[in-house]
Amino acid sequence: MHASSRRPRALLSHAALARCGALEIALGLAAACAPTPDGDTEGGGSQGSTAPVSTSAGPGSTGPGTDATAGGTDSGGETSASSSVTTGAAGVTTDATTGGVKYDVGFEPTTGGEGCDGQGGELEFSYIWIANSPEGTVSKLDTQTLEEVGRYQVRPQGGGQPSRTSVSLSGDVVVASRDGGVTKIFARPEDCPDVNGTPGLQTSSGAGDVLPWGEEECVAWYADYSYVSERAVAWTSGQLNPQSCQYEDAKVWVGATVDQVNIEILRLDGASGQELDKVVIPGTTGYMSRSPYGGAVDLEGDFWAVNGYCDASLVEVRDDLTYDVIALPAGLCAYGIAVDSKGMVWIGGYQGTTGRYNPEAQTWDFVQAQGLGIQEDAEGRLWLGAYGQNGVYAIDGQTLEVLSYTPLPTTGQSKGVSVDFYGYVWVVSDGGNAAVRMDPETFQYEVYSGLSDPYSYSDMTGWGLKNVSTPQG
Repeated sequence: MHASSRRPRALLSHAALARCGALEIALGLAAACAPTPDGDTEGGGSQGSTAPVSTSAGPGSTGPGTDATAGGTDSGGETSASSSVTTGAAGVTTDATTGGVKYDVGFEPTTGGEGCDGQGGELEFSYIWIANSPEGTVSKLDTQTLEEVGRYQVRPQGGGQPSRTSVSLSGDVVVASRDGGVTKIFARPEDCPDVNGTPGLQTSSGAGDVLPWGEEECVAWYADYSYVSERAVAWTSGQLNPQSCQYEDAKVWVGATVDQVNIEILRLDGASGQELDKVVIPGTTGYMSRSPYGGAVDLEGDFWAVNGYCDASLVEVRDDLTYDVIALPAGLCAYGIAVDSKGMVWIGGYQGTTGRYNPEAQTWDFVQAQGLGIQEDAEGRLWLGAYGQNGVYAIDGQTLEVLSYTPLPTTGQSKGVSVDFYGYVWVVSDGGNAAVRMDPETFQYEVYSGLSDPYSYSDMTGWGLKNVSTPQG
């Protein structure tokens, strides 16, 4: 443990979101220790030329059924607006101790209340950003329409195996490539500068429209790095400007593998990509000896990163650049990471158990569920992508009870999990072509199948950051 004085940490109660006028619109943009490493065996994939959306519904059946294709595709490969819902087979298994699953979250946008300017706000739209790893691109999906509205090359030289995405409170995304490099992409066309010398805005309109590097004008910056491994990435919230109701001065944390001795934690300027700070941390353990596998921030802007796999380390780097290294308990084999609204750090464990760390008490609790990507929703439930399966667990964030398991038609095992600003749970395939959007109240789901070997988890919508940035109670 690095010599530092841990400052007091308030474990905050959870409630619905705080909202503020113009900000609301911006946010809407807003086997033993040996699964295959995320980047070692993924094959190439062709760019999706069509993007069918299929739907299925109904808790109570026994397994995933055949999806009915909903809607057609236009000449550009995007999903048409028309779609139908068929009753089907999103089977839900409930934990015997709960007597069933009770959900009380609706699917109206989480808006309303007094904003920073005293005005209520309304959510305009919401995106999820999913990396197409072998293709070297990232897809921007509208979470309401399930249309892919942009696809972007993430490095000037192409490739890079992008995997982790993080969305700011302004809706913009940063993408970390495992082979090196971090890229920021603007979410809103009005924020994209006209810089390529051609009049008007040149930017992608969907899956079949990836513009060459330098022609695409919504790429804000690219920070070039050459590390052994570069995965973990997470925005900070920045500072709220009460006049504009916008967050400013947001930073980007990046975790990278340097060698067999050290990891590096970088902090970048969110506006320019310039490196502001660097912390070199020796002596951590985990996959590739030392590899920050995923990262998330807490209410105070501290960066939490976990090294991958069994016998790994959890690292906290605080705003003042002091840090702690925490050994994971035996039997907790780390994959995904999330910080919940109470400041608890959750580790998706692909063997044995999933873990919850209390930073104030410095204690661990465990859930009997094996999984990968993980995120909390507005009702305090944790959603965990099931390891080795096609489905998702719901976990009570207070009691640690497994509330349900829902099989889903992911085309590879379920890996990435995120929650959008309408409360829907998204589960992203490991490979294949699918992202699934599920209603956690009815377990009805829809499938977007226009991706290209996706490999993406972390805070893909920005909900995770918002969830820890403005809790109430």
